[in-house]
Amino acid sequence: MRTVQISLNHIDNIKNFVNGIAKFDNEFDLVSGRYVVNARSIMGNLAWIFRSRST
Repeated sequence: MRTVQISLNHIDNIKNFVNGIAKFDNEFDLVSGRYVVNARSIMGNLAWIFRSRST
């Protein structure tokens, strides 16, 4: 497993990120504190951003 810190602060960044990882067969997760979402999901990415901004 590899861990990388990223910043997704704009909808265009989210779309580019999701499209970029779609090229791989691996599983990707976004983790913020106790929250974990599927990184391939645009809705999951949006929920992750709103959660991280509210804390």
